[in-house]
Amino acid sequence: MSDGPKILGIDPDRAAQLPIAAAFNQAGLFYRFIGEPKKVLTALNQLKPSVLVLFEEIGSELVDAVLDLVSADVAWAHLPIVVIANDVADRTFVLGLRTGVVAVLPRPFDPARHPSGLRHILTELSTRQGSTSGTSDSKQLARLVEHLRKTRRSGALTFDPRTPNEGHATFLLGKLEKATFKKLSGVEALVSMVAQPTAQWSFAEVHGAGGDGAGVVIEVGESDASAEEEVVVGTIEAEITDPFEMPFEATPEPTAPVASMGAQLLLVDDDEGLCKMFSTLFRKHGFTVTSAQDGFEGLEAARTGNFDAVIADLNMPRMDGWGMLRMLRDDFRTREVPVAFLSCHDDYRDGLKAMNAGAQGYFSKGTRMDALVGQVRKLLEPRVKTALQIIEGVDFQCEVGQVGPQWLLAELETRHFDGRIEAKDNFAGYQLYFQGGRCVHATAVAGRYAAEGERAFNAIIGSRNAEGIVRFGAAQTPQTLHFPTREQIARACATLTENEQRMREGLLVSATEIEVNEDLYAIYGKVGPTQWLEVARLICEERVPPREVISRIDTSPIEVEETLKDLLRRGVVTLKRL
Repeated sequence: MSDGPKILGIDPDRAAQLPIAAAFNQAGLFYRFIGEPKKVLTALNQLKPSVLVLFEEIGSELVDAVLDLVSADVAWAHLPIVVIANDVADRTFVLGLRTGVVAVLPRPFDPARHPSGLRHILTELSTRQGSTSGTSDSKQLARLVEHLRKTRRSGALTFDPRTPNEGHATFLLGKLEKATFKKLSGVEALVSMVAQPTAQWSFAEVHGAGGDGAGVVIEVGESDASAEEEVVVGTIEAEITDPFEMPFEATPEPTAPVASMGAQLLLVDDDEGLCKMFSTLFRKHGFTVTSAQDGFEGLEAARTGNFDAVIADLNMPRMDGWGMLRMLRDDFRTREVPVAFLSCHDDYRDGLKAMNAGAQGYFSKGTRMDALVGQVRKLLEPRVKTALQIIEGVDFQCEVGQVGPQWLLAELETRHFDGRIEAKDNFAGYQLYFQGGRCVHATAVAGRYAAEGERAFNAIIGSRNAEGIVRFGAAQTPQTLHFPTREQIARACATLTENEQRMREGLLVSATEIEVNEDLYAIYGKVGPTQWLEVARLICEERVPPREVISRIDTSPIEVEETLKDLLRRGVVTLKRL
């Protein structure tokens, strides 16, 4: 086998790969390819390549699958990856990085340019510092953040360094860990940073031992390597069949539930043709699909059904997707269901703001079908992982807020769980005890205040960001809860929803000050109900008190009240008493 750099290509189009392999061979580069992402770890452990080349778009199902496999394997998480794609706009984000995606080259493959270009990349990788930087406008900044997510990056992102507007965000495997900007934090800080008209930025990847770049943080997983045989090397002259395709003994795939099998999807879209097309697509991949024609139908279906995720068009008549999202989040029965938006537009800023309003995804309708299915599966992964841990029966750490306390408690009831949950958020600590899946006792402690029974149970249902541990094993405890777990959850949802509704309606009558979320109002101006936009403008832009709006324009008190309620539901305004 060659002592020089080895290159492994991944491309399902085998016919296209044969001339590509010949071009690399003629350029004196050792090149082999495989056609299936699931075989990548076996191929990596046999060939031990210097670089991985992916012939697909960033964000496609193939690239997602390979990045997930590679980033989870301690032996290969540092491997440089080159993407050859039609869309090369992300290439400025990877200059200077040493691991993960280090280059994006344009299609179509050019035998005169690509082999030499790849040789140059391999040569100059050792001189890179593991960081990249630039100056970008808000659209490019939003694309940068999306790129970090799609490429599973871990590291630190800095905006406008050494200025009063300096902001920081850290990412773990493409997910935002924390962010600070001015007086903001978390997603709100990141959204505000990205919304800047222009900003200098820099990103430094996480470094491994000895200064080696480790573009992704390692999550321990099992390697797919089992074959120890030398890879058969062939050339055209040797007349070996399939000379450039890498031969190996395929290892059995680990058995695990497929995230989409049996998952209940609610698809909300007023375009009947698109609705049928997407329904057919998801059913082919194992989903069970229910459809609704607009936000009102979608809201009613979500309240009466038991869905694992809601996929909604953003722009619909009567009630748009964003309005539906706010009402889903206002009702505790539907607060936890994962929601993703479909849009004809690929506006990254709107996508980030939608997530700030409570959505978990923002997909363009122009996304490749296979990539769209992969993105929807991602919505289900946290719960699939947690369900597997419950089945295994070993104590485990659990992000209760991420999977949803209602879902977690219902799943424990289904599995006849014996044990307890210990959890806390930034407000209180909680303990819930189970016998045969039934929650029999709950406590909540916040400072000197303590509650037990139904009040404590309601408190954890109302929590948003709790984290904790699930412990297995029966324990002696007093019984302060007397209903089956799901019935107890339904009682809690009814109580909490009623309390919030009373609070909002009381403030609507007696509020003396209105605060406006400018980012959300900007979106409202684009997708809010047309008949309410002028009232919204007076309230949000000119700060006209609701009682005075009637004297400014020809409208009724009912219209003003409905507009204000809509703004409240969407989080555009907050009412306060002085």
